[in-house]
Amino acid sequence: MIDSAYFEHRLAKDVATIGDAAVVEIRLRNGQLHRVHKILSVENGYVVLEAYDLRGNEAIWKEQWQEQVFHAKGSNAVSRAVVPYESIIDVLILRGQAGGQPRIGFGTNR
Repeated sequence: MIDSAYFEHRLAKDVATIGDAAVVEIRLRNGQLHRVHKILSVENGYVVLEAYDLRGNEAIWKEQWQEQVFHAKGSNAVSRAVVPYESIIDVLILRGQAGGQPRIGFGTNR
């Protein structure tokens, strides 16, 4: 099981192997996938993170509420998620595309 030790000690090492273009995604048992912007807090039993737009079953809803609430669309919009460790299937660390377009990735400051 993914636990606090992974987020405290191992995740940064895994991200470093990919470099600046690393994209971290957390896949949950309910089918949802969080694309991580930042880890805000590692707690006993759960992790608090900032995540880019929701994926999976809620992708359509995300597009609608973002327009209604914020009157803007963009990949830089983040939301806060509290994720219990037991709900995590795995953590994916992917090589993103570095370039002139807006980046979606772990630890970006945009």
